Amino acid sequence: MSSRPRSPHAPPRLLIGATLLFWGGVTAHPVIGLICALLVEARSWTDLRWHFGERGFVRAWALSVLLAMLTMTWFWLQETSEILLFDFLAWMPVYLSPVILAQNYALQQSMPLNTFSFIARRKMLIDRAAGRIVHPVQIHLGYPYLSLVLVAAALSHINQLVFFAALILIVASALVFSSPISGQRPVGMAMALTLVVVLGGVGSMGLFTIWESLKGGLQLPYTVSTSGDRSKTAIGSIGEIKLSKRLIWRIRDLNPGGPKLFREAVYNHYAPGQWWHKPVADLEPKDDGDKPSELLKREDDYEDLWFRDLPDGARQHAFETDEFDRDPKLRKRLQIIGKVQTKTPLPLPDSTQRLSGLRTTKGGVTSNSLGTVRLENPDHGVVSFEVFYEGEALYENPPHEILDVQVPDHEKVPGRRDRDGTLVERADFEGVTAVCSELGLKELSTREAMQVLKAWFISKFTYSLSKPGHRTGNKSAAAKFLVNDRTGHCEYFATAAVLLLREAGIPTRYCVGFSVQEKRGSDEWLLRGSDAHAWCRVWVGNRWIDFDPTPPAEIFHEGSDIPWSRKVLDFWQLKREDFLIWRTSPGNTSLVNWMMTGVMLLLFGYVSVRLWLSRTRQGPAGNKLGPLGREAIVTPLHALRKPAERWLGSRNESESFTKWILGLVHQIPTAELALRRAVSYHWKARFDPIGLEPAEEGEFEKLCGELKAHLRERQRDPAGQ
Repeated sequence: MSSRPRSPHAPPRLLIGATLLFWGGVTAHPVIGLICALLVEARSWTDLRWHFGERGFVRAWALSVLLAMLTMTWFWLQETSEILLFDFLAWMPVYLSPVILAQNYALQQSMPLNTFSFIARRKMLIDRAAGRIVHPVQIHLGYPYLSLVLVAAALSHINQLVFFAALILIVASALVFSSPISGQRPVGMAMALTLVVVLGGVGSMGLFTIWESLKGGLQLPYTVSTSGDRSKTAIGSIGEIKLSKRLIWRIRDLNPGGPKLFREAVYNHYAPGQWWHKPVADLEPKDDGDKPSELLKREDDYEDLWFRDLPDGARQHAFETDEFDRDPKLRKRLQIIGKVQTKTPLPLPDSTQRLSGLRTTKGGVTSNSLGTVRLENPDHGVVSFEVFYEGEALYENPPHEILDVQVPDHEKVPGRRDRDGTLVERADFEGVTAVCSELGLKELSTREAMQVLKAWFISKFTYSLSKPGHRTGNKSAAAKFLVNDRTGHCEYFATAAVLLLREAGIPTRYCVGFSVQEKRGSDEWLLRGSDAHAWCRVWVGNRWIDFDPTPPAEIFHEGSDIPWSRKVLDFWQLKREDFLIWRTSPGNTSLVNWMMTGVMLLLFGYVSVRLWLSRTRQGPAGNKLGPLGREAIVTPLHALRKPAERWLGSRNESESFTKWILGLVHQIPTAELALRRAVSYHWKARFDPIGLEPAEEGEFEKLCGELKAHLRERQRDPAGQ
């Protein structure tokens, strides 16, 4: 075991290893955490050391940067992360390991701070070239690395209480085993530990709060991410809605005259400002047992589609088993490509019969009673699948006698309720009931009511993404839109249409999805966040049909202007998605994995060989032995041994290394001064108990580099002097 004294700035032995084990456990990578812990802590169990010097530390940092770039690229190509930055930071303990390992196994007990700054290093070299003495600030990376490991663990979505307890234990261990007051001032130690507990609790809650706020703040902009159970609208809000220009889905091979509306989710219950998927089971009588939560009720409403495995490992999903044996030529087909997450609603035509090409070995495709089709747990972050459609929709339940004709009281007749529950109407404000009577919708057939309503919206209303006025809340917002404002976006038109048709006794539902607007090339349509749309599903002739009440001439005028910067981002997004689809296709996955494994093995082998050839040993008494027990310590001057043998021949065992290397004076006389200066640094590094100063180490490495350059020049011109 090495007897080298521990730096006063280094963490206690085994603390970093324990923290790495904790990181591996909470991130579900225990093997990687164990390997990192063993590598970091093995410095206490071996006498292998290296004289890295300034240049060696810089190379270790460059290797860490390279590993970080590879990690970021990998996550970027995977397209599975909800927030890419968090997953990247969670792997800091791994790609920063070359730096901490160089610190732990170096003969020096610290490294220059300018190792991490290219500009600072350049300034140092310029100062040295000008003859100025430079003393770089020295740091020990133990505690900074320990802090980064804790931050990485905190970004792994772990339970807040678990992280708090681990944080307290690790910080308390560092305090107890490294503080000078640990055995001398019990009262001070107790106060310090109490402070650690308090600050640890605050820090844990702070990290959790930061995680939640960043998670919410970095989500995709409004109307891009759809939930199958709730649609939070902008109804009742003022100001202008900014729709995202980001690409969400691509549709290929869409036949001329094909569907223009691709539905993601359907809802049947309206609350102020939002629509909900409310299962019919909510209205059924309940026994006296435990009542399921609202979330459980909604989840129970989803049922798996029938599926059949394909030869290439993908699956087909259908709403009835007969569809698997139906001739594909009898159906129209199209291809849909896009980014997905867990429980992603799929944008589908209303007459979808079968899905083909999805890779769902970890989870299936489900649909609920309203017709929302959801991809539960995709194997990859991007999917590409075929949709076979045409015919009658098979996956929407008939209307419910209450839910699908229900209109909230505050929209029917705006007003307020007094203490005994009696509705006090506003005499100056009409609602859905009055508008329905004015239009005479109850006396019309379903199709006639739809036509009248559409014509009324076109002639009397204005489409706008901006809502002026004062914030008054979401209650009665739809009624206010119908009677007073008559200006709004698709969510207003769709919600108002649903409420009016329901008031007329016509079962109607609210649905969201995309309207096809933008074509790319000859056979591909792009669906952006700005193409998000809302419309209605109306029960007509014993089936549900789409009804879009929004004035057609005004739809999506904002989405037509795509800036050049967005087109550049589109290019990279499409390339990334296409690459991920290619990489995850049969045969390509193993090819990519082997290629990446080969690159990593080559990099590991190169680093291992370089380290093995430059190793040294530190004995228990402090005497330093070379690789073969002959040299006291490896210095940069030893790097000249092989090029010097070309001119001096092999060194005899009886001849000292410095006397032999000084023979180069006859080969490169112009560099005699530099050679003798390097030899003096070599002797000081070997025999002076204090060793070289940081500035001298840099100067030593610079001199040896110049001597090596002189030898290469001498080799190119053997006759030169």
